[in-house]
Amino acid sequence: MKLTPKAAMLAAIEEGKKGSGFVSPNPLVGCVILDRDYNFLAKGYHARLGELHAETHALKSVTDTSRLKGAHMYVTLEPCAHEGRQPSCAKTLATLPLKSVTYGLPDPNPKVSGRGVEILRAAGLEVVRFAELQNELEELAEIFLMNMREGRPFVSVKVASSLDGQVALADGSSQWITSEASRGHVQSLRGFHDAVLTGAGTFHGDNPRLNSRDSRFADKRLPVILLDPDGSCVAALPGSALLQVRPAADVFLVTKPGVKVLSGVTHIELSMRDGEFDLRALVSLLPAYGVHSVFVEAGATTVSAFLRQRLCDRLYVFMAPKILGKGLGWTSALQIPSLEQAVRLENLRVEPLGEDFLFTGRTIFSTRTLPKSLG
Repeated sequence: MKLTPKAAMLAAIEEGKKGSGFVSPNPLVGCVILDRDYNFLAKGYHARLGELHAETHALKSVTDTSRLKGAHMYVTLEPCAHEGRQPSCAKTLATLPLKSVTYGLPDPNPKVSGRGVEILRAAGLEVVRFAELQNELEELAEIFLMNMREGRPFVSVKVASSLDGQVALADGSSQWITSEASRGHVQSLRGFHDAVLTGAGTFHGDNPRLNSRDSRFADKRLPVILLDPDGSCVAALPGSALLQVRPAADVFLVTKPGVKVLSGVTHIELSMRDGEFDLRALVSLLPAYGVHSVFVEAGATTVSAFLRQRLCDRLYVFMAPKILGKGLGWTSALQIPSLEQAVRLENLRVEPLGEDFLFTGRTIFSTRTLPKSLG
């Protein structure tokens, strides 16, 4: 089957997604190989940290290596130049009789950036930066790109709301606003990230497990970061659902300095400012615990704090076709003084999920500071 360059790169992107949740802190990468006549030959992806990279995974499935002569490789990210858990992909490709390598994005890792391309060109290969599908390629590798470009974890914020933006009725009832299909997708999203973050209000109100019930992640370690300034959750933690599904060390309890907590939990002390944690200071500490991406599932106060502090990289809004009237809005603790300061989404996707819709996009913030509340 012949493929166009665009079709080959689209297929490589879809391949790369298969590693979601398993490659951190490495990037998601997919690869497709076409023979000299642009017929499909092989595909591969980076499946797990420490295992084969996408290029070598694809090459391993080529049974007739003579078909690599004059072949064309399409890979979503510049082939790596350095030796790590796996050999350098660029150096491996340089030994093969390929005609061309087309890559989607340059690798921002200083150990790679531009060097992979140099190795390939020095070996006489035709190397092309793919000009199309940049939004799709960026989204595939967005966690890794944020880690490298800004040196901090990627933050996703999830909201489940009614059509009129309510996450609960006035009495606090919230289960279940969205459909089973939406809740199932949330299980996958949890697994795609390194940790889930919630607040004390959600802990007390819902007693959530916050693990992933997606079977792909049954054995995955998934820490929970619990924002608990005054230690109000400490007494309830021993019998909580959080500790039924994970060891105590995988509960990261974030409090003000001086709060006494349970032995065994991971205690992070953090000063507060204007009544809330400095969330950028918090996420800057997380890579030391192996956390390079955070999935925020919390109430309006915590969600609003992440938006106000401009610490939401991707927003997931699951919206049910229901009208709840006066209740609790998911931005109830956020004030936007003018339309010019509105938080916007770019590269928006809208996907049907059962009777619900998922709206997701990258957040764009005004450069001006947002007030804490309407009061």
